Amino acid sequence: MIEPRVQRAHHGQVAVLTLEGPPVNAFSLPMRRELYDALQWAREDKAVGAVVLAASGRGFSAGGDIREFGTAAAAAAPGLSSHLHVAIERMGKPVIAVVHGFALGGGLETVLACHYRIAEQDALLALPEVGLGTLPLSATQRLPRLLGVLPAFQFMLEGQRKPASAFMHTALFDQVVEPGQGLATAYALAADLAAVPLVPHDLEQRLVRHHAIPSVNSEQELLDAGRLLEQSGGVAHVLLQAVEAAVRSEHFDAGMDCARRLFDQLMAGEEILRNRDRFLGAPPGRSPHAEHKDP
Repeated sequence: MIEPRVQRAHHGQVAVLTLEGPPVNAFSLPMRRELYDALQWAREDKAVGAVVLAASGRGFSAGGDIREFGTAAAAAAPGLSSHLHVAIERMGKPVIAVVHGFALGGGLETVLACHYRIAEQDALLALPEVGLGTLPLSATQRLPRLLGVLPAFQFMLEGQRKPASAFMHTALFDQVVEPGQGLATAYALAADLAAVPLVPHDLEQRLVRHHAIPSVNSEQELLDAGRLLEQSGGVAHVLLQAVEAAVRSEHFDAGMDCARRLFDQLMAGEEILRNRDRFLGAPPGRSPHAEHKDP
């Protein structure tokens, strides 16, 4: 297996961090460590005025490495939402995510943590965690702030892939561009932002955590979401609880704390191990590290 890395490049005042973890840039523990170190480097380098977060290969990222589910590596620091997303939000400089190919699960969640989000029209997006027996942890708090309660809930519940073009007129992305134009668009935006920096307050307000949920009646949307669960299993009901926390909590971090408790309970259960083995095609109870071969 090729060890993942994050390529660092300096172009004037713009730092470009590129995920390089074939075949799908999964956020394994080595990749998380690489990205965390790269984010710290960009933050500390006074010559960097803006950061582009990109990826090589077939797509941005397929999310967490399912081979780590049920192992110590899954909970080891740095964690995706507890460390990497925090590092992005505390960068003190704009971070522009650029998506090509796909952004799935934790890959899409990482995009949502950035100040600006650019996607190519044909990039496929999905949050398939419910089908694996867990939650798209941070997305349960950020996505309702971008799409509204019911559309966000349906997207997470169904777990189906949708093209970025389907979200062109939503707040999910700042720009949806032609295939092959994502990186150039992100770099141009980063250069502009580095040349004329936003004041700290305005930069902070770019973060999704500060967005109000764009619903006329969020409580009614929660009721409508509940009606979708008549034929759904237990994890779907846990998802609804996490989205309820996004709506009803006093602030973003309180909602995240609730969602994290729910997420931790699911990740400690037996169902996640069964789903992991089924997904990887490994005999139940056998190590996926020994059985899995990259697609």
